[in-house]
Amino acid sequence: MTVAVVEAVSSFENCEPTSLPPLYRVVDTDALDALFASGDLGCTVSFTFSDSHVTIENSERIVVEPETATPVPSN
Repeated sequence: MTVAVVEAVSSFENCEPTSLPPLYRVVDTDALDALFASGDLGCTVSFTFSDSHVTIENSERIVVEPETATPVPSN
């Protein structure tokens, strides 16, 4: 999941993944991977990374929005 987050944010911000700050500075990457590896479809996590607001829904959808955007409501 952490690789997918970095790729989604770099695509959204139109930059190389290596130009982003380390994801581990804003979220426990091992815990994030473990949480979504379980396939729990009732889980949503949101956090700010780089200049973006990231929401991961049900380990199926990653939403990246400008940091100032209103977060996506969970279903």
